Amino acid sequence: MSSSPAYILDGTAANFGDAVIRNSHKGPVVVNFWSPGAGPCLRLWPVLEELARAYQGRFLLVNVNVDREQRVARDVGVGSVPTVKIYHRGEVVETVHGFDHAKAFRRLIDRYVPRDSDQLLVEALKLYQAGDSAAAFELMDRAAAADPDNPRIPLTHAKLRIREGQYAEAEARLNALPRSAWGGEASQLLAHLGFLLAAQDAPPLETLLERVAAEPGDCEHRYRLAAVRLAADDYDAAVDQLLEILRRDRTYRDGAVVRGLSAIFRLLGNDDPRVKAWRGRMLDGLE
Repeated sequence: MSSSPAYILDGTAANFGDAVIRNSHKGPVVVNFWSPGAGPCLRLWPVLEELARAYQGRFLLVNVNVDREQRVARDVGVGSVPTVKIYHRGEVVETVHGFDHAKAFRRLIDRYVPRDSDQLLVEALKLYQAGDSAAAFELMDRAAAADPDNPRIPLTHAKLRIREGQYAEAEARLNALPRSAWGGEASQLLAHLGFLLAAQDAPPLETLLERVAAEPGDCEHRYRLAAVRLAADDYDAAVDQLLEILRRDRTYRDGAVVRGLSAIFRLLGNDDPRVKAWRGRMLDGLE
């Protein structure tokens, strides 16, 4: 492979912290875990290099040869190649297993690469921090109209609306996102918002318990019961209700239950012993 520009690097155990983790606080870092003996890796390599050259340094491409850097691959959980991980602000935000085309990678990378409309978002945040939420929200709407392909604008707008208790307004901004942007943070935020809305309009806890006991197939009241339990930080009771909904109607609310469970699992983390058991029950409900 010929000499590369500054925005394409080889990753090693010695430089991974600087090349990937620290640089990801400046902008997105795309890490390509590859092996010279794997055909799909050799097909993917030019796709990623061409993208890196097209973006001209707006993201950093780091190639890690897993044959040489087995410890690096093991430490980040790479068990097959090619695997591509996108790092942003010190965290893995996207993972792609196997070969994919440039269009798919461009869609993922664009979620994290700075855009001109981000400057409007910065200005809107300054207005919000100064106490002028109305002007901030108006500027965010203008920025979203000018650049509808920038998911950071509606995501940030929705977060602030949630902070203000304006759940319907937040939901409108999230629903305006294209389905291709409904992964990762957007999916987590939609799940969180769904529970907030359900708990906000829910009857008292005693009424919900009575209705679910009288009509076990009433998924709507069962979902509201789960939301109320979550609002009280009773994760065990909330997850039990969500898993029961999944068992009865896996399509309820267009996948809201799976999104909600995934959000809870992410919040609690894989180190929580309940998460592994709950995830297994969720997968059983999807079969």
